[in-house]
Amino acid sequence: MGGHLNRVVSHWASGHDSMLEQVRTLFLTLCLIWTLVGLVWADLDGVGGPYVTVGAVAAVVVPLVVGYRRGRFPRWTWLVEGVGVCVVATGSGHAVTFGLLFVWVNFRALYGSLTDQLIGGGTIFGIMAAGAVFWHLPVSDAFSMLVAASLGLIVNHVLARGIHGRDRAAVRERAVARAGAEFAATTSRSDATAVAVKTALTMDPDVNATLIAIVAGGNARIIGAAGEVEPEVAGRIASIDQLGNDVRAALVPNGFALVSGPAAARFARAFQLPPTAAVAVAPLAVHDDVFGMIVLLTRRPTDDLRASLTTLADAAALTLDQQLSRSRLKIVVEHSPDALILASERGIIRFVNPAAEKLLDRPAAGLLGSDLYLLLNPQDLAATLATPSAEARTCRIRGREDQAWTETEAMVEYFTEHDGSRSIIFNARDVSERRRLERELQHAQKVQSVGRLAAGIAHEINTPIQFIGDNVRFIEEAFAGFVKILDAYEQKLRTTEPDDTITTVIEEADFEYLREETPIAIRQCLEGITQVAHIVRAMRAFGHPGGEPKKPADLNEAIRSTIVVAANEIKLVADVTTDLAELPMVPCRIGDINQTVLNLIINAAHAIKSADRGRGTIHITTRLEPDHAVIEVADTGTGVPAEIADKLFDPFFTTKEVGSGTGQGLALVRTLVVDRHGGEIGFTSEPGVGTTFCVRLPLQDAAAPHRDEDTMEAAA
Repeated sequence: MGGHLNRVVSHWASGHDSMLEQVRTLFLTLCLIWTLVGLVWADLDGVGGPYVTVGAVAAVVVPLVVGYRRGRFPRWTWLVEGVGVCVVATGSGHAVTFGLLFVWVNFRALYGSLTDQLIGGGTIFGIMAAGAVFWHLPVSDAFSMLVAASLGLIVNHVLARGIHGRDRAAVRERAVARAGAEFAATTSRSDATAVAVKTALTMDPDVNATLIAIVAGGNARIIGAAGEVEPEVAGRIASIDQLGNDVRAALVPNGFALVSGPAAARFARAFQLPPTAAVAVAPLAVHDDVFGMIVLLTRRPTDDLRASLTTLADAAALTLDQQLSRSRLKIVVEHSPDALILASERGIIRFVNPAAEKLLDRPAAGLLGSDLYLLLNPQDLAATLATPSAEARTCRIRGREDQAWTETEAMVEYFTEHDGSRSIIFNARDVSERRRLERELQHAQKVQSVGRLAAGIAHEINTPIQFIGDNVRFIEEAFAGFVKILDAYEQKLRTTEPDDTITTVIEEADFEYLREETPIAIRQCLEGITQVAHIVRAMRAFGHPGGEPKKPADLNEAIRSTIVVAANEIKLVADVTTDLAELPMVPCRIGDINQTVLNLIINAAHAIKSADRGRGTIHITTRLEPDHAVIEVADTGTGVPAEIADKLFDPFFTTKEVGSGTGQGLALVRTLVVDRHGGEIGFTSEPGVGTTFCVRLPLQDAAAPHRDEDTMEAAA
């Protein structure tokens, strides 16, 4: 209650410059002047003496001044003031009664309700009757003054109501206008909600509380409140059906509802609010879409709230919608995976989002005010910023000079801001990882194509090699038969007289040499054919496509096949030794394992060649651990320096000269082992001595429900 009184006093104190207050001040001044005139003309020595007359004047003046200051008059003051008016009129010999009565009645008509004016009319009638009966006032004069005073009472009461309505409308217009300026300064939905409820609370002294609720899904949820309500009212939810038919019908564009009595009580109960005499509701709507409502709880129905309340609701709805759009835009910008940079046309950065900070590895404070052009690779600058790009362009960017370039796809748009300046929106997406994967895929596809080609060639070679092998074996067997026949002839010739012709032929043909060397040549042919067949089988195994799904495979056989395929690369620089333990069938993509072992062997051969210490050794071992099959490839090469150890598996990192290596071999090995098989790869190295790479492949396929029985038995 105290808060309400303070608001009322503040409301009326701040409203003394209103038209109604000016009229009241004018009539009060006239009333005081006529009273003083009455004192001057009064016969102070008459009935009651001067003290009675002065007391009567005080009885009129004091209630008028006090009521004027408070902005209201208790109804009983009509009687007190009426008696004072009678005394003043009597003391002055009725000389100024008409003027005093007229000014006093017109002043009092500016206050109070219709009931107050009826009491005032009765008081005037009593004064006129007392004047006619006790002070011998002519009835015609009394009637004339009664009619004039009554007309003044009626006219000024109507005038006061009209002026009061206009003043209230002006106050609400100023409140709404002030709210518009405050809405423009808000930066969040909570700020806009607070402005709306506080403004609504000042629209009328009878408003004791205001609410703002969001309407969605058939329910209304309070998001802001002010006035005589509990702080915890925010967050309360009520069904729209609980609010009443009138309120539900008002939740349309340009709607409004003013309910009182049981309907107002029902609304208050729905939100667990204190009882209220009346409830005014205006919808919050944007683009004919109602998303909420603003509510006034008042002590009495006030129909003229509609215009100002709906205007405030429209302004609040537009601001809340704009703040929601800004909030959503902020969320999108802050959570966008793309780097967003706003810069002036000269390249001075004005805004960056978190993705840009991450891409450039610099905080926003360090980027704002810096030059965008200096962050781009000079070779890409002209093509990237020349014209607006509807399609993404490849662009390299970095946050500092000591950083490596990051490959991105960038789009640039130029636009004119509200002040006429030109700005740039630079949108970049980090594609370095994607490009790495694309290159790996291309490399893998190339290897797969070569493997398939090798498998096809091996398949084609296999048939003639078998044909040649079969024929050489036939020749071997046939020559053995010829040798037996020749031996028999030789024995026969020794027992008979030598034939010079045959002896000459044997000597010319160097028969002894042919008999010794021909079997050797045939055996060497067969060994060569066997080796070719071995290579063909290895090529077919290595070229086997490593597609889905994983299948149990013999790792040792895969290693043997890969060694054969890599023989040409390593035969001049190193010897290959193996120590292959007995392994179970391991679920894997055998093509990937072939590629992994091949890359490690070739990498070892290159390391041995770079060491320039003569012929080296590549030692390949396998062993079994409880949950993994392990492949180790050791070399006697240069070793890995400590300063580059952590970069060895990075894409594009290579220790070879420019043009000699792509830096993809070990990066691809890591992808094949870790990403595609869920395995592990590491290495130990001693510079100048050599390096050992260790590949650990799980014995159980993570995608399979159970481990193979033979794998479990072997692991145990």
